[in-house]
Amino acid sequence: MIALKRMWSGARAWYSVPLMLLLWQCVALSGLISARVLPPLGAVFAAFVNDVISGNLPYHVLVTTGRTFAGFVIGSVAGVLVGFGLARVRWFEYLFEPVFFAGYPVPKIALFPIFTFLFGIGTPSKIAFAALECLYPVVVATHLASRATGREIVWAGQNMGMTRGTLLRHVLIPAALPGILNGLRIALPIGMTVVIVTEMIGDTHGLGFYIANSGATFRYDKLYAGMLAIGLVGLVLDRALVFISRRLSHGMR
Repeated sequence: MIALKRMWSGARAWYSVPLMLLLWQCVALSGLISARVLPPLGAVFAAFVNDVISGNLPYHVLVTTGRTFAGFVIGSVAGVLVGFGLARVRWFEYLFEPVFFAGYPVPKIALFPIFTFLFGIGTPSKIAFAALECLYPVVVATHLASRATGREIVWAGQNMGMTRGTLLRHVLIPAALPGILNGLRIALPIGMTVVIVTEMIGDTHGLGFYIANSGATFRYDKLYAGMLAIGLVGLVLDRALVFISRRLSHGMR
């Protein structure tokens, strides 16, 4: 009985997916929209399976995933360090906080020509873009989570004779960890999005190129197959991050 309740609860959480697919199929078969623009699900699935079997789609998935992961790691590590610096080091906060938050709303894609000039059109510029986009949400999440740590807890640790390093490892990081992990979960899809967008602007590899090329050749079935691949990759990366986050949270207790 408990197993059935869990299955029903899980199915209820995902009911919107088959509902959306059913709506798609009904619109595609109704003729209201051209089948070239909105092909039936069978055509999209066939294009997806064919490109998976041929190895074309897995290749582009690996390229985009690798770039996203590299940029995410670089941006996240830098973001955590900068976030703690802004929250805990007064001179660092006075020096960098106004500049950082003034640059937050600036669209980073405006720097595309500069990044391309510095790093080239290939993988290094995509990683740099992803790192920059991941940096900001991680810094904000870390900064706010660290600031939210009660002064009483910090004072208690200092009164117990903890050094700054010990206080950071055993008090500040565990207390701020939930907020940091939320920031990482926000940053990951942002990093993936910017990688795909820059691949669409100029590249011959990755899911962004796959989608742009499919649209340019009017292969909309492959275009939607690429979007399906992006959704699946994003879901897998998010679930993996949630799993790691839970293990870290339990390990800190």
